[in-house]
This record gives sequence, C-alpha cells and structure tokens, in this order.
Amino acid sequence: MITKKNTLSLLCLLLYTFIFSQNIVITGTVTTNTNQPVPFSSITLTNLEDTSKVFGGLADEKGKFTIKITPGEYELVVDQAGFDSFVDLKSLLQSTSLGNIKIGQSSKELEEIVVEGKKPLYRVDLDKKVYDVSQDITAKTGTLSDVMQNVPSVNVDVDGTVSLRGNENVKILVDGKPSAMLGINDTAEALKSIPADMVEKIEVVTNASARYESSGTAGIINIVTKKNRKKGLTGSVQMSGGTPQSYGTSINLGYGKKNWNWFTNIGLRYGKNKGKEKKNYIGYDLNEEMIENSFQDSRRYRERTSINASTGFNFTFDKNNSLSASLGYNYNISNYKSITHYNTLLYPSLIQNLTERKERENRNNYGIDGNLNFTHNFSKKGNVLTVDGYYSYNLKDSDSDIYDRTPGKNKNDNTQTKLMLKSDYILPFKEGSQLEAGMRADYTKINSDFSLNEFKNNSWVLNPDQTDNTIYEENILSSYLQYGNKWGAFSFLAGLREETSIIKVQSHQANSTIHKNYTDLFPTLHLNYDLTEKSQLQISYSRRIHRPDSRMLIPYKNISDDRNTRQGNPDLDPSYTNSFELGYNLQHSIWGITPSLYYQRTQDPLQFITTSDQYGNLNTMPTNLGHENRYGGEVSYSINPYKWWKIFGDVNLFQYKSYGSYTYEKINTVSGTTTLITENLDKKGFTWRTRMNMTFKLPENFNFQVQGNYMAPSKNGQNKNKEMYGMDLGLSKDILKGKGTLLFNIQDVFDSKKRKTKTYGDDFYRYSEMQWRPRQFTLSFTYRFNKDKRADKKNHSQNNNSDSEFMDL
Repeated sequence: MITKKNTLSLLCLLLYTFIFSQNIVITGTVTTNTNQPVPFSSITLTNLEDTSKVFGGLADEKGKFTIKITPGEYELVVDQAGFDSFVDLKSLLQSTSLGNIKIGQSSKELEEIVVEGKKPLYRVDLDKKVYDVSQDITAKTGTLSDVMQNVPSVNVDVDGTVSLRGNENVKILVDGKPSAMLGINDTAEALKSIPADMVEKIEVVTNASARYESSGTAGIINIVTKKNRKKGLTGSVQMSGGTPQSYGTSINLGYGKKNWNWFTNIGLRYGKNKGKEKKNYIGYDLNEEMIENSFQDSRRYRERTSINASTGFNFTFDKNNSLSASLGYNYNISNYKSITHYNTLLYPSLIQNLTERKERENRNNYGIDGNLNFTHNFSKKGNVLTVDGYYSYNLKDSDSDIYDRTPGKNKNDNTQTKLMLKSDYILPFKEGSQLEAGMRADYTKINSDFSLNEFKNNSWVLNPDQTDNTIYEENILSSYLQYGNKWGAFSFLAGLREETSIIKVQSHQANSTIHKNYTDLFPTLHLNYDLTEKSQLQISYSRRIHRPDSRMLIPYKNISDDRNTRQGNPDLDPSYTNSFELGYNLQHSIWGITPSLYYQRTQDPLQFITTSDQYGNLNTMPTNLGHENRYGGEVSYSINPYKWWKIFGDVNLFQYKSYGSYTYEKINTVSGTTTLITENLDKKGFTWRTRMNMTFKLPENFNFQVQGNYMAPSKNGQNKNKEMYGMDLGLSKDILKGKGTLLFNIQDVFDSKKRKTKTYGDDFYRYSEMQWRPRQFTLSFTYRFNKDKRADKKNHSQNNNSDSEFMDL
C-alpha cells in the first residue's frame, strides 16, 4: 500500500529510468589591458571536483572562444605566448558569457614563461562560500580548529565550539560525508587534533538545497581534504615547532597516470599547553538573601599526541565509468591534569571553607573510516548516476582519578559505528534545465559504558547513580527530488526532501527504553537573477532540523567538576528552523562585495539550562525552550588596491529574540520542603561580529598576513557573554626557487582570547572566565615537489582543439 510518506521515495526511484543529456556553453573574449583582442589564446577549464575532466579550446582571430562543458566548479586558465597567464575560479552551472578576459604583457623572456596562478582566499558560489586554507598563512601551521576561526560566517569559542552566524547547531562534514576524524559527539575536541595542512578548502552552506541532509539548523560546514590528483608524483612535506610546546609534521603525496591516481595524507602532532579558569558563585535563599559566596580558581594542563592519515585512489575505466575509494585513520592520546582551589564563605554563620580538588585523566581515541564511490556518465554528458558507501568505527575511552572531598575513580568507554549508503541521479532536459533525485540511508550506534567508584569507609564503593550502560541507535531514511531551470537572466532550484528518523535509547541501569520516531518534509528554494555579467541577486529558503545527539539524550552526569556538572535529558524533542536569505553578489576587477540579509525562526530550540541544588552545586542540562527568532545582515568584501596588498573581511550583525520558561523543584535544606520554581527565560538582544584579513606581498619573496576578529557582547537564555577579540600574525618566505617556504606565525598576539560569561538563575549568580590556550608562536618549513610546470603548458598547447573535450593525461 502506497502512503504519503513513501510517495516521494517512489518518485525518486522511478526517475532513475530516464536518460537524457545536455551540455552548457561557455563563451568569452580574450583581450589585452587596452581592450585589443588576443588571437589564438589557449583556454583551459579544469573541473575542481574531478580534475581528470578538462575542457579546452583556442580563441579565434578576434580573441573569441566557445567551449562546451558539463556544469560544475572550474579553474579557468588562459595562456598566450608573451602574456602573463590568467587564472580564476568559476562556478559554471548554466550557459554563461565570461565577457572580456584581460591578460597583460609578460616581462619575462619567452622560454621562461610558466603557468602560474594564485587562487583567491575566499570566493562566493551560487550555493556556498569557499575558503582556501592554503592561502591562510596565519593558521596553516596549526590545527583545523585554528583555521575555522578565520572562515567567514564561522566563529570558534575558546574551548573549540564552532558556531555559524552565532548558532552552534552546525553540521560538520569531511569531503561531503560524516567522518571518524570528528570523534564521538565531541567535534570541538576532534578539530584540535587535525593538522590544518591536510585540508584544501572549507565550504560554508547557510541554506542548503534538498540534495544535502537536513540536519544542522545553522547550516553545513564541509571540510575538503587534499587529494593531489595531478599527473606524475606531486606532494609536500611540512615540519613545525612552537611554544608553548607544539611539534608536528605532515606529508601530502599524490601520483597520477593515464587513467588512475593515488593520494595519501599523513599528519603527526604533539602539543603541551595549559589553560586557566576562574568562577565566582553567589547563592540566594527563597527570600533572596545571600547564603553563599564562593570563588573557584582552576589550572588545567593538557598533553596530546595525535596521528591522522588518509589514502585513496581514483580509477577511470572509460569515459563513462569511474571508481574512487579512500581510507582514513586517526588516533590520539591525551593526558589531562587539573588543580582547582575553592574558597567558600557561608552566610549568616560566616564560616569559611578552603578546599582543593585534583584530577588526572587519560583519554584514548581511535577511529577508522572508509568511502567508496562509483560514478556512471550516460551516453550524453550531464546525465550522471553516483552510488556512495561509507563506514566508520570509533573507540573512545577515558579513565580519571579524582582527589576531592570524596576521592573517586571515573571510567567512561564509548564505541560508535556509522554506516551510510546513498545514490544520486542527475537528469538534464534542455539547456539550463535539469532534475535531480536521490535516496540515502544512515545508521548510527553508540554504546556508552560509564562508572564511578568512590572511596568511603576505607574501601572503594560503586556509585549506582553514576554507573550505567546505554545504547543509542539512530536510523535515518531519506530521499529527495529537486528541479532547476533557467530563463534568460533568471534561474531557480526547487526541492523537497523527506527524512524518517527512528531513534532508540536503552538504559540498562534504569531498565528503560526510549523511542523517538518521526517523519518530516523539508522544502528548499533557491532563486537567482543575473543583474549584469558581474552581479547577481539571490533568494533562498530551507527548512532544517536539529536532532538531539546521544550526549544530549543519555542522562549521564559529567563529574569532572562536581560543583559544576553537565548531564543529558532523555525527554528532548527535535527543533525545527525555517531559514530565509536574500543575497547580492557584485564583483569587479579590484574589489568585490557580497551583502546578505537573513531570517531564522526556530521552534523548540535546544538550550542548556543551569539550576542550583540545595547545597549550591550547579547542574546544566539541555531542554526544549519555546521558540526563537533571529534576523540580521552579513557583508563579505574583498579589496585588492595594489598587486602587493589584498584585503578580505566580513561583518555580521543580528538581532535575536527567544521566548520560553523552565520549571524545576528546589529543596529547602532547613525545612526539607520542596518548592516549585518557574523561571522566565524570555530574552532579546543585538550583537555583531567582524573579522579582517590583510595580506602584503613584500620584496625578496616575503609575504606578511595579519588577521583580526571581534565578537561583541551577546545574550543567550540565562547567559550573558562579554566581548572577545584576538589577532594573529604570519610571515612567510619562499626559498629554494619556490619549492620551499619558511613560515613564522603568532596566534592570539595580545593573549586576549578568553570567554567571559555571566549566568543568572532564579536563586544564584555565576561569573566564569576561561582561557583554553595562551599565546602561541610557531615556525615551520614546507618543501614541495611536483612535475615541471613548463611541460604542462607545452602539453596543453599541443592538445587544444576548439569545442573538443580532452583528458589531461
């Protein structure tokens, strides 16, 4: 029997029987800087997703060219003897005129001409924003967490928490898929162990189309790793060292032949640093009289050794069929030591307590994942079927010894298994028109085993309230359908995605099973209007979901600090967001600007609420809280006033309003009675964030880069966050005829990246100040080896034919 829930899946399956095709046409004119035509120039378009797909041709005697390609993201290279090469990145999704492409006279002798180009640090495509990590010298010797701090629209808190436009519910992917590299529900910690040099670029999608999974109400961040798919042997080796203690090395290799290529990335890092945290807690009784004033001073020492590696290949059977596979591995060992001093003053007795808490924790994380992709191009170009499979396994265990009022031994072991299968199909009808469909199945299982033994009466006793074995299982079945078309300067893409979620949480200790099953539809719409050849107006809409993860649902209480604990809430429901965005993109020869306006309405947002018990201990847990409205504007800009000076930056301003209340029980320590307290959590406010990146090309092959960011004060639920700012510097020099680079950078120049938060409860106030890592100095050396670029140019010149497709063999 066919129901409404599976109608969309059936339509998607039927579409796989259709086979049609259509290319798109790219035109343009090559001219000098004085608008004189440059005849018989060589034009090359290389697909950035699959560099084995290269299209090219020669301009005619008037400098005009016409090339047929398949839609995608491309690197455009224009060459002519006696002229400097022109290199640019283009998003070519429909037939387009590139207008006049201006190339300048070369100052070099003819035999010295090579194909050279500099990719932009940041670019805006039709459906995403792309940040080129290789151009960021202030962070490339660090970790992926360091790089994230420089990506437009993205912010990283001092503890590594990633947010997009101020919203922490971000879906983070690696190469378009989930990854074992991101750990088990602790992405912030995992990002600190991934070397930045393993990453090629970072893509930010604020309003994703129906092709993407709907998880992540703020949007999607896709981390694209290096693949090195060029011909011959290519690669690079980097070594770095810094203070506080930080050492690392990374190796990126690639080898390509006629119909296959292989790549591998290996990164090793060792780090040792210390952080600090301060807290001030004031507690009140039911009559709003102060009953406690306590101060907490913590010093945290961290030592981490990590290994990240990946390898893969791509094999082209013929012009219609290709197979690619990759295998990833990560392993890291962490040792933590924390010492906390408490100074507590109790009222009205004025009794002062001085106590100390010490904790030593060892963490071991291991992960492995594998990807497999098969692509079939039907007889006419543009008609494509892809099938993908993914598997990952993670193991995370931690053991800690706690020396406090009651000594304890805490053990927490987690295993995670993920499996994903999906297939996508593209069906072109006519020029500028195509239909896409796909199906996907995701399965996740997390087994959490935790226990606490406390030393009481000269023996170790198991604490049953802190001991359990829980199993979290999540099945998500999805399908989508989207259609796009173009009429003149107007184009659109409309889609609908269906997702069925089947979630089960089992607790052995509580002997309970919780089921969360729901089916949802997620419509998307993208409209684009080309005002001119260099300016576009874009409107987009999407509906997205935030599913509580296992850490939020499992009622395990983290006791690393028993006076400030965190635990899950099995009663959580998903939250839903309707997101609207209006954007404008204007690009000129020396500057570009991309302003946008956005509005998001979230129903039942997941927020963390802090409550105080009768002893003054604070516990934080997630809950669904009413609804939230968020609206604002963002401007990204780039300026290149001189050849030696580039400026890039963005500003994000937004207003937010949240509505909701929270009810909980409070026990009176004197009378023993229980009081029901309802806390009003309606909040509204305005905040803004900005960053700027300036790069200077100096004499003697030096490059200097300065990057700064500022986050204004903000409010969220019970919390008020103070402003935070920071600055990073980087200086590089190319040596060994361009094959080597020396790089020195300073992260957090003013040692100012500290999170300062005030938390207001109905019967308490807390101020906390936290710094995860102090100022960092790093020196690195990178050596690159690859094929002769002049041989590349010669091969291109000999193989270019107008309106023909050729392989870069």
